[in-house]
Amino acid sequence: MAFIIKLFRRQKPTTSSKRRRGRAVSTSPRLSEPKTADPKWRIFFGIPAGILLVAGVVVGLGALKGGETVTYDNGIWLDRSWTRERVDDARISEFAGRLKQNQIGKLYAYASTLNIDGRWTGGAQGTGSFMESRADVANFVGRFKERHQEAAIYAWIEIWANLDPADGYRLDSMALHENVADFSRLLVEDLGFDGILLDVKPLFDENDDFIRLIRSVRSAIGIERPIAVAVPADLTPTDPGLVPLPSIAPGTMWSSNYKRRVMVSADEVVLLMYQSYRQDTLDYINWVAYHVETYINLLGGDTRILVSIPNYGGPSAAHNPSVETMSAALDGVILGVSRLAEDDKSRLTGVAIFSDEYLDESQWNLYRETWLQR
Repeated sequence: MAFIIKLFRRQKPTTSSKRRRGRAVSTSPRLSEPKTADPKWRIFFGIPAGILLVAGVVVGLGALKGGETVTYDNGIWLDRSWTRERVDDARISEFAGRLKQNQIGKLYAYASTLNIDGRWTGGAQGTGSFMESRADVANFVGRFKERHQEAAIYAWIEIWANLDPADGYRLDSMALHENVADFSRLLVEDLGFDGILLDVKPLFDENDDFIRLIRSVRSAIGIERPIAVAVPADLTPTDPGLVPLPSIAPGTMWSSNYKRRVMVSADEVVLLMYQSYRQDTLDYINWVAYHVETYINLLGGDTRILVSIPNYGGPSAAHNPSVETMSAALDGVILGVSRLAEDDKSRLTGVAIFSDEYLDESQWNLYRETWLQR
């Protein structure tokens, strides 16, 4: 099975006068339409847009070791082409079989983007209304569950915090919190989603508004349905084993305290290990390993931690595709795990692949041999 994405450049955050916003850190990459789409989608201009295909595979540590029970606590990100278009049953059946083969049972399926006017959109570049495609979304969820009964399907909702006509920041709005909470309730109660994935960007260190947003969603959907959050990487960690980045402002990262607060608030965190600005492969490997060590060592509860790893082109100042490769990222994850105490190694749930091309068998084999069969 194949997956295609194109990633946007990350928008450079503007300086804020409000202390709660802190310092901006890296956000999840902006994604585009399939290759037939308008080329202007390759650049982000600050307008939220629905996200198309992202492929992500999340595989638990040791899941494929001989004699052990097969688990499906693994995941893949799906774009609007799955949830907005009428995918035929044969394709869904084939896809479900591929996921089972690779022990994938967690789907992050794109649901909607919150527009600047507070409207939930469904089309490209903020066009269309979610309500126009609501039936198609519910139809996809239902049909996929019939073919992969072990799957848990999360509604992936995208929220740009810096889209406010007044001061350029809107995550402090209680009306926004209520809107997101109500929409999340609709998705799980009426459309059949099993959980919510919050993709909020850009995110800032010590941003209390984000914590409050997670709590609002929790109150709306209950404690039984999981909440996952996309977590930006530290661009300028102080680890002595990493190459300093003079082009990035020092402190462009979350504090240890804030990392803990986010992990306590969510059921699952997905670490975004790309757009690192790293230009050396070994440095990038160590940078990924740093994040694995840092988050696992800070983990105080049973929050699941997944590491997103890149497999895409589109070079930019932030992303060197010859450095940020799937192979190097997997090496970084494995190195990070090796540095953990023996009792902590199993606390990493797995990895997630982001790809800009259809994964062929050689790529799947690389993934399986490097990660599943290590």
